[in-house]
Amino acid sequence: MLRHLTQNDSVRSEDCVRYAAGHRVHWIHAKKCRQEPGQAVEILLTSGDVRDDGWVELRPAFDYAGDLPAVWTHAPGALRETLADHRGRVYWLARWHALKLVYGDGEGAGPGGGRGVGLVNVALQGGDLCEGGSARCGTS
Repeated sequence: MLRHLTQNDSVRSEDCVRYAAGHRVHWIHAKKCRQEPGQAVEILLTSGDVRDDGWVELRPAFDYAGDLPAVWTHAPGALRETLADHRGRVYWLARWHALKLVYGDGEGAGPGGGRGVGLVNVALQGGDLCEGGSARCGTS
């Protein structure tokens, strides 16, 4: 299951210990996303956009954003669950291959307080899914 943490951490699967592309966000990755985000493109993303195989088609919120890549996540069911409860904005941080989920005004505590930021590490290439306690996810 994905859980939301403060902007110093990430949205991640409890079953996964990997920091590879498409898996957990390392604290250094989270720090870079916060300090040097690069261009943040607002996207339209709902739980229905996440396929069972982990692939997600990114759709820009505005026409002038141009074409965006398809990205992959290791825990599609958990990401769908997180997006189903999400009521804020979502951004594509191309520089860091991350999705930034903003809750409320993006400051302060997590969704319990209605505010905060979560990150999802995504990949441009597919890999092994980690949902369901797969042993493959426990390896580096």
